[in-house]
Amino acid sequence: MKHAVALSLAMLATLGGCASFIDRKAASSTYRILEKSMEAAERQSDLQLAREALPGGIMQLSAFSLAYPDHRGFRVMHADAICQYGVGFVFDDWEDATLTNRREAADQIGDRLSGLLSSCVDANVALLPPAWREAHARGGDAFIAKLATLTRAEVPAVLWIGMAGSVQIALAPIANIARLPTVKATLARIAEVAPGYHNADAEILLGTLEAAMSAMFRGTDGAARFDAARKLAGERALAVDVMFARGTAVARKDRALFTATLERVLAADVTRWPEHRLANELARTKARRYLAAIDTLIPPPR
Repeated sequence: MKHAVALSLAMLATLGGCASFIDRKAASSTYRILEKSMEAAERQSDLQLAREALPGGIMQLSAFSLAYPDHRGFRVMHADAICQYGVGFVFDDWEDATLTNRREAADQIGDRLSGLLSSCVDANVALLPPAWREAHARGGDAFIAKLATLTRAEVPAVLWIGMAGSVQIALAPIANIARLPTVKATLARIAEVAPGYHNADAEILLGTLEAAMSAMFRGTDGAARFDAARKLAGERALAVDVMFARGTAVARKDRALFTATLERVLAADVTRWPEHRLANELARTKARRYLAAIDTLIPPPR
């Protein structure tokens, strides 16, 4: 009887080991497929198709994160998908409603976007070591102090946290003005640790923030930040010129610079950079929106 029990236990242990091995193999295979699907998405030229696919992808990645809690890759993908959807698509909806003076729609979209940004931040904070989580919970000076320890491996999660903060400021500049020092310090530190990371997102956001705040605080108009971003990212990143127009050209009230910059973006041959097609199509959509709203952004002289 004792031998039978021992044998049963041994068989269970073996089966458990096999199940664990099978799970790991399944997780690895699924993750490789999802990596390829992400690469394919970056090459997508149809924004509507990408937009409609992303919510389902978020739910799927949430399920994989729960099914394979020890596989960090799924949690990273899930965090990225939430952030990309909020910053890449829902923010565009809010901006479009704001520039076309649809205030009720803008308020509703803004409320939804705030929730997505909070989820984006929470998902990325959870990817960081405990000391970062504590610093983020304390906020302000504690998080700024923690930035001194930022490593290259931590840059992706911290960038999303800074990006979400910058979008919150765009949604409500006065209400969120207290976030500005932390957001600027975050982006500046990323630009030091990983210059030009992800098509110079940190440099672009710094330029946009500086330009937006220049009229209020009489600071720089962000031009130097955009110059740095352009050198780092190269001509393939159309978002640099789009946000230069939206930021610096608007701050200078220079309609000619604004128009020429955005028309150059729209004339660009985006097929030259197939691996950046989705990002560039998003940039071109913004360019068209800003050109249509020129009289709102830079009122003509009387």
